[in-house]
Amino acid sequence: MTFDVDQTRRRLTGTALIAGVVVEVAGWATVPPQEDLESATYLAALGGMPGRAQLSAVLLSLGWALLALGLVGALGLLRGRRGAVLAMAGAVPAALGMISVSGQVYSDFYKIALHQGLPVADAVRVYESAEALGGTTAWVITGFLLFPALLVMLVGYTRAGVLGWWAPALYGVATIGFFLTPPVGWIPTTVLAVMFAPLVMLGARAFSRSSSTVVAVEAVPA
Repeated sequence: MTFDVDQTRRRLTGTALIAGVVVEVAGWATVPPQEDLESATYLAALGGMPGRAQLSAVLLSLGWALLALGLVGALGLLRGRRGAVLAMAGAVPAALGMISVSGQVYSDFYKIALHQGLPVADAVRVYESAEALGGTTAWVITGFLLFPALLVMLVGYTRAGVLGWWAPALYGVATIGFFLTPPVGWIPTTVLAVMFAPLVMLGARAFSRSSSTVVAVEAVPA
């Protein structure tokens, strides 16, 4: 039995993308409920349900990390120049943004400790002071850039013939809806699942192209 690098890489890519979406949606579904985005409400939501908050943080961090790996691996599906520049121009910053967000989630553990260890006013003061730091702002911006970057990437894969035009269209509409929904709950979780459906399909494409027969007959681009 021979080891086929391309075959294995595509299977790992498909697994990372599909599992990443599943884990990410599960992480969002387990975020403790909160009525608004006020600092005190946010800290109380995490500190009031520490077990659920920790589970959510772990799932979200792992989900973003898996998706970042999947995006890099999926670049191997490109065969030629058409759409390749857009796909790569979107995939790289999107993956970096996902890595950034994956790291940001670690701060949830400190938010839990702030709520449990300090009076509300002191916990809010420390939290908001940290959020106001320039480095924190830059990190958050890097995370938000992954959303337009994913749209650019999907357009690239569509032009390359890997996905249909439904993929960037669905993603674009769902992304707008995601930022218009309440901060947590079943509505944003459902919208997130729809938004990431194109990534599941991209993972399926990676699996479909992982058979030894497909790999063997693929033309190597000049």
